[in-house]
Amino acid sequence: MRGVPCDGTRPLTRSTRSTRSTAPPARRPRARHARHAVTGAALLLLATGAAPAFAASAGGADSPERDAQLVYCLDPVHRTDLLTAAVRLGLLKADDRVTPEQWSRDHDDDFGRTCAALMAADADSPGTAAQGEGADEDGWLMALLKQLPLLLVGALLTLGGQSFERGRSQQHALQQELATTESAYRVAAREYLAEYGLRERPDHSAVRATREALAAALSRVPGPPARRAAAERLADALPLADPLPWTSGEYLTDSEDRVRGANEEHALVERCLRALPELNRSSSYWSWYRARSRSARSGATGGAE
Repeated sequence: MRGVPCDGTRPLTRSTRSTRSTAPPARRPRARHARHAVTGAALLLLATGAAPAFAASAGGADSPERDAQLVYCLDPVHRTDLLTAAVRLGLLKADDRVTPEQWSRDHDDDFGRTCAALMAADADSPGTAAQGEGADEDGWLMALLKQLPLLLVGALLTLGGQSFERGRSQQHALQQELATTESAYRVAAREYLAEYGLRERPDHSAVRATREALAAALSRVPGPPARRAAAERLADALPLADPLPWTSGEYLTDSEDRVRGANEEHALVERCLRALPELNRSSSYWSWYRARSRSARSGATGGAE
């Protein structure tokens, strides 16, 4: 072991080694700073490249997601629910006095978290779904109630039109039947009366058949009551219900009497058939006719008293 002088000096060789050994540490700090600079630059580049991805995932200030949150949660209907949700999440205190607009500006992240949770809860809420279904049912019911008067009016118009057409068709068919049976009865009566003036016992069967057909058609004449009553009177008053007589007491009628009787019956037939077209008049005419007949009867009763 080497000794050390009492005066504190060191040997020259030891001093020289010490001086040489201190030179390399003077270059080490520059290498360390260079490595730190490279590492920082790499981290900066990595952060710069990852920043858009984080911004896109979180939703920027002008993103559609944030716009939807602002529109939904700042709506007057959802403001109270927004603050209640923030209290439940521990982002606000129950006694905090803050407006949703101010909170969304001052605490953007807390607002976004709370609003996203509120929107998710409302979307998954069974009550919301039931309310939506109820609203759809109410909307369908209200639409039906609004359309119901129009549907009723349309149905009434359709039924009225069908009834009117059916009535006109039946009336037209009855008019044709009356005209046909009247013509047949007129011809049969004329032929029968012409033969009655020439011989004693002409065939009466054609007159009976056509008269019954005309009476049956008159029985189907519709109301009002005054028209039906007139049709019944006309059916009962049709002449030639029975064959004309060929005897007068114990003697046979002569040709002159038969001709005179035939002419009288023919005039009666024509007078009855002239009343037939009046049955085709309108219902208003027969209502007026009935009122006039009633007033005439009341006036005659008053005069008799």
